[in-house]
Amino acid sequence: MDDVLCHYDLGRRLRFLAALANTTARDVRAALWDSGFEEAADAGAYPDPAEYLQEFGARLGYPISETEWVDARRHAMTANSEVLVVAALLKAQADVAIYTNNGPIVKNNLHRLLPEAALIFPNRFCSYEFGTKKPDPRSFVKLVESLGRKAAECWFIDDKKSNVEGARIAGLTAHHYRNPTLLVNEGRRLGFEL
Repeated sequence: MDDVLCHYDLGRRLRFLAALANTTARDVRAALWDSGFEEAADAGAYPDPAEYLQEFGARLGYPISETEWVDARRHAMTANSEVLVVAALLKAQADVAIYTNNGPIVKNNLHRLLPEAALIFPNRFCSYEFGTKKPDPRSFVKLVESLGRKAAECWFIDDKKSNVEGARIAGLTAHHYRNPTLLVNEGRRLGFEL
């Protein structure tokens, strides 16, 4: 999702959260990202949204609501319209799904975070559901099982090379996303009409 279907700016999110908590973006990053909390949440440590928000707020030093959390996340996201057009074309030719390293609030609020993508992707999976995250090949095995597909039938697209390698180890065809033109070229090579 991030940096493929949308442009993601963590700095903007940190500043938004810092303003809520009356602290600095650096302190927000240290408390939530550098501490390992967000990584643990992505890997399934906080599958209950209320428990996750409570811990997020405790670390932030501010009792953040789900609406505020979503607003901060959305503030950091700008739809990548070129890729979303490609995604819509792919949806007309194949089943499509989002797989992102995130927790339950992203899964439950995609329609608010990135409504353009919510319209295209009926299947949405976040890493917390699998108890591990990309690039762990086990996460891709669980993803493919959830889709009811074989790994060889799936084409995975990600901006991080390590995630692409993890998908390939699990048996998926994978594309390292760098720009829309290369994505379209690879899709055509695989037989899609783009």
